[in-house]
Amino acid sequence: MAKTLIYNTLGATTKSFSVPADDTSASAFCSAMLDGEYEGFVKKSESGTDTGITGYHDVRVQVSNDTGSKTYFGFLAKIGVTDVEIQNALIGKTFNGVKADKLFVQMREVKVGA
Repeated sequence: MAKTLIYNTLGATTKSFSVPADDTSASAFCSAMLDGEYEGFVKKSESGTDTGITGYHDVRVQVSNDTGSKTYFGFLAKIGVTDVEIQNALIGKTFNGVKADKLFVQMREVKVGA
């Protein structure tokens, strides 16, 4: 099944969502329903596998800059990845308009199939 990720920007606000449609149908939906600017990203291929996975880290990240702005996001990381490795990979990068001057990483290990 086709899937398109949409980023919709109105002024300083950006929302993202996915629609179960190919790029042509998603573009038609966006032009009919959305104001502001929008971008669509179509899933072209898959890589990786989830077979043999026994666990993962549920990661939550708080990003802040020196002026006090903050943003938050989360992802699922491989077992064996440390919070220090995540901090080193993300420091100095910009997320949702906030440069990562400071990072707080919270990780929780989750077992699969237990």
